[in-house]
Amino acid sequence: MKVLVLGMPRTGTQSLADALERLGISPVYHMREVGKNKHQAFWIEALDAKFEGRGEPFNREKFDQILRPYEALADYPAAIFPEELMAAYPEASVILSVRRSEDEWLVSMESTLWHAHTHAPSPNPSPMAGLSEKYHRHCWANDLPGRGRAAYRAHNALVRRLARDPDQQKKYLEYAPGDGWAPLCAFLGVEEERRPGADEPFPRSDDWVGYKREVMKEKERGQEGGEGGGGPRRVRMVGRLR
Repeated sequence: MKVLVLGMPRTGTQSLADALERLGISPVYHMREVGKNKHQAFWIEALDAKFEGRGEPFNREKFDQILRPYEALADYPAAIFPEELMAAYPEASVILSVRRSEDEWLVSMESTLWHAHTHAPSPNPSPMAGLSEKYHRHCWANDLPGRGRAAYRAHNALVRRLARDPDQQKKYLEYAPGDGWAPLCAFLGVEEERRPGADEPFPRSDDWVGYKREVMKEKERGQEGGEGGGGPRRVRMVGRLR
C-alpha cells in the first residue's frame, strides 16, 4: 500500500483516485470497488468490530483479504478507519482530502449520500443498503444535517493528529479540490512536466453528477409548486453508495 486517501466523501476522493492511477499508483480501492467486488459484508463486519465491539478490530491481515492487490485507497467505507489503516500500513503516505468550505461539503453531502439514504424505498432493494445504513448510523448518528459538521471536523482532526504524530513518521498532504497536479506531484516525487499525460487536465470525476441534477430538478419543481406542492419525489438510486 503506497497511499491512503483518508478524506470524507464529497471531498474530491474520486478525482484523486483517478489522478493517482494516472500517476502510476494503481489500482486504487474506491467505493466503486465495493459493489463491483461484492465487498459489502466485509465492510459491515469491519464497522461492527469498530463501533459495536463485535469481533476483533481489523488489522493488516484482515484488511489484506481484499486490499492486498491495491496500491492506494480512497473514500468511504475505507476512510472510516484512519487509525486502523495507518497502523496496518505504516509504509503508506497519507492524503487528507478536504473541502475549503465546510458548508459546501455539507450541501454536497445532503444532495447526494444523505438524499439517497433518506429517499430510499422501504425495504431498500439496493445491494449497498445494509452498508449505507450502518455508516449513516455510526458516523453521524443518522442525522447528517444536525451532526454532519461535527463529524467532518472530528474526522479531519483525527487524521491530522494521527498523521502528524512524530512516532508515525507519516508523509502527509492536505489536498482540496482545485489544487491541481502541482502539490500532488511534488508530494509523490513526480516531476509535473514529465508526468504521464502531462497535457491532460486534472480529473474531475463524480459518479453523482446525474443524481445531483435530478435532486436540483426536484427542488425546483417543489419551489414552483409551492409549499407541499406534490411532495418529494424519489430519485432512483439503486446500487450506489457514493
